[in-house]
Amino acid sequence: MKEKKTKVISVLIAAIMLVGVFAGAAVNTSAATPDTESSENPYGLLEDVQGSLILHCWCWNFNTIKENMEDIAKAGYSAIQTSPINKVYEGEGGGLKIKGDDADGKWYYHYQPTAYTIGNYQLGTEAEFKAMCEEAHKYGVKVIVDVVANHTTSNKSAVSYELRNIDGGLYHNVTGSVYNPTRKTTTQWYNGLPDVNTQNKNYQNIILNYLKKCVEDGADGFRYDTAKHIELPDDDPEFASDFWPTVLENGSSFQYGEVLQGYDGAETVAARYADYAKIMRVTASSYGAKIRTYLLRFDYTPRALSDYSSEGVSADRLVTWVESHDTYANGGSSNDPGTSFWLTNSEIRKGWALVAARGTTSLFFSRPDGSTVDNIWGNNVIGPKGDDNFKDPEVVAVNHFHNAMNGESETMSSGGSKKIVVVTRGTKGAVIVNSDKEKDYNVNVSTTLLDGTYTDTAHNTEFIVKDGKLTGTVKADTVVVMDNLDSSHYTSEIVEPTTEAPTQPATKPVVVTKKTNPLTVSTSTKSLKAKSLKKKAQTVKKAFTIKNAKGAVSVAKVKKGTTSKIYKKVTVNKNGSIKFKKGKYAKKTYKIKIKVTAKGDSNYKPKTVNKTVKIKVK
Repeated sequence: MKEKKTKVISVLIAAIMLVGVFAGAAVNTSAATPDTESSENPYGLLEDVQGSLILHCWCWNFNTIKENMEDIAKAGYSAIQTSPINKVYEGEGGGLKIKGDDADGKWYYHYQPTAYTIGNYQLGTEAEFKAMCEEAHKYGVKVIVDVVANHTTSNKSAVSYELRNIDGGLYHNVTGSVYNPTRKTTTQWYNGLPDVNTQNKNYQNIILNYLKKCVEDGADGFRYDTAKHIELPDDDPEFASDFWPTVLENGSSFQYGEVLQGYDGAETVAARYADYAKIMRVTASSYGAKIRTYLLRFDYTPRALSDYSSEGVSADRLVTWVESHDTYANGGSSNDPGTSFWLTNSEIRKGWALVAARGTTSLFFSRPDGSTVDNIWGNNVIGPKGDDNFKDPEVVAVNHFHNAMNGESETMSSGGSKKIVVVTRGTKGAVIVNSDKEKDYNVNVSTTLLDGTYTDTAHNTEFIVKDGKLTGTVKADTVVVMDNLDSSHYTSEIVEPTTEAPTQPATKPVVVTKKTNPLTVSTSTKSLKAKSLKKKAQTVKKAFTIKNAKGAVSVAKVKKGTTSKIYKKVTVNKNGSIKFKKGKYAKKTYKIKIKVTAKGDSNYKPKTVNKTVKIKVK
């Protein structure tokens, strides 16, 4: 689940050799039949999850994953990651929409456990989970299960009798603030969902037995949600515990924790990121934000991009990504590196090339089927396969490159423009990313690749290496993937390049005069009762109305202009509603200043409108 503050990129310092090169990967598109009695792997998948690629099958059910296993293997993923498979809160009616009204279901019920038994209404039965694992193993694909052990659903009456009545007590009783984190509040208190008493040995044993059962049914490893909110053995004796040493001994082969890095000094200290990395692999959340920032502003050099921003944690202890389900599905502002829903699929492919062309364990997040920047929920159903970007030819080419280059050294360099980045692996291959959406680039750079003619396996174009120089044209908005491992993609015979000087397209790009965005925002004064707010949170519907926006819309609170002491107590939503937290409120009219931004499109400019909404508390 998402932590309550936007993650901000940590300080960027890096040192790396600069060598200009390009990279690529041979793609096996043949439909080979898996041979369960042979050690030969027809898809070139890695045997270990460490250093491999994981497809996060977010909101796919067990049967869907099983049905798509061949495509997953052919695309080069050595592992899949499921959503949490234990029994979860069914909400108001147990709906199967990814996002919707309360009665229609929500994806985040995945992360509200009610019992630690395998199978739930969203993903399928235990028998279906076992069948999915069996199918995965036929193809050499490992299964990673998402585990939520730090909290339960907020509806405590829905929690199983066994958990609610556990000897030693189920919950912590610690208060705190996410805005002033300490190690104690970070590990003993969680805002919004009740924090479990992870010091309780009886609870630890329930989790351990659940994990062992998952392994028995076919799981190969685990991802631990909100891992940094569970204490370490060497924390302050007042709240330290042996939870992790106990539950990690479950018989699996790969385990990592969601340990999101701090955004400032206090939160960084409270997170103890490097200490978690000593006992499990951890998420490189700051690196993901750095990649997204590059895709947004192109203000990082290859040297800066090569640094994982991992607080000294070695690359083999990291799980990297371009985006996660939290950066995608938890809202926020467009064009904010702390989020990712504003990235197009093409931009995701560029970021993925920068991440997966390297040697870390990397996770590709599967967005909902039919999703777009303007409709992030797409067809909006839990269960079916996500969109096809996970098996786009560029992604597949990069994936096979990653697997083929396992163990090779890596360098990252520029191809002559801020929008051209080259990742080279030893002398064997390279990946080139051109993030310029309009401009082709004729490259002529130094390289460590062996002399010869190379074919880009993503687009079937040729590049030449001669006397340590790489030349060729990288088309606009593409990823080039090439290696010398397969004779069908590489020849030692050098084809002489044209003697004509490289030129850019003779025609000037068409300049489109964009229209003024017709975005309008209207407000209306609403009222609430102070007496009701004392008892529970209240939502004011249609406090403001957004009309005629062109492009993706984001809504944010503005601190300056919002009534003092109310800023942190309210949440604004794109549907025009404003939610007030439960609490004591004076009887007065509160002002909430909002900023509404329409991103615009090919015909309309971006536009931002500031409005003040008045809510009268009686």
